[in-house]
Amino acid sequence: MKTPLFICSANCCRSVLAYCLYRHLHPDDPALTAGLSPGRCISDRALGMLRHWGIDASGHCPRQVDRELCDRADAIFVMAPAHLHCLLRFYGEDLDRKTYLFADPFSQPRSFHPGEYKVYDPSFDPRPVEELVQAHLWMRERVQQIGQALRGRGMALVPASQYRPLIQTVDPHDV
Repeated sequence: MKTPLFICSANCCRSVLAYCLYRHLHPDDPALTAGLSPGRCISDRALGMLRHWGIDASGHCPRQVDRELCDRADAIFVMAPAHLHCLLRFYGEDLDRKTYLFADPFSQPRSFHPGEYKVYDPSFDPRPVEELVQAHLWMRERVQQIGQALRGRGMALVPASQYRPLIQTVDPHDV
């Protein structure tokens, strides 16, 4: 089975949500998660959302991405175009062949305007957890689709290598 790596800024919320959902929906499949600059602990918002889905992530410790981790992964999913920009810059442009935008890994972006293809970070959202869960239901579906694609079923993934020039237009601070 192919191993996905889910990456966000701090490995405290978005990538952890995707990773935990993936492991929950595909319990026999390997998966990895990391952050470009890891935080101290998983966010309370992410913990609450995952609990709502019946997932205990209380033992999660944020992890720094590195080249070895990227090499262990068969596919890398980033939570924002800025993460893609930074990942390729710091860990190797050759990773573009197996890196995808989590928000839509199945199509080629035409532009990267601020906020486009960016997974919203609920870490500091004051809404009740139940509302955050509703706003992020699409993530369960996306994780299911990614699992199917990694098995060679469903839609084909579009790697960043297919839109390399566009990546240069990304604001690396729009995380």
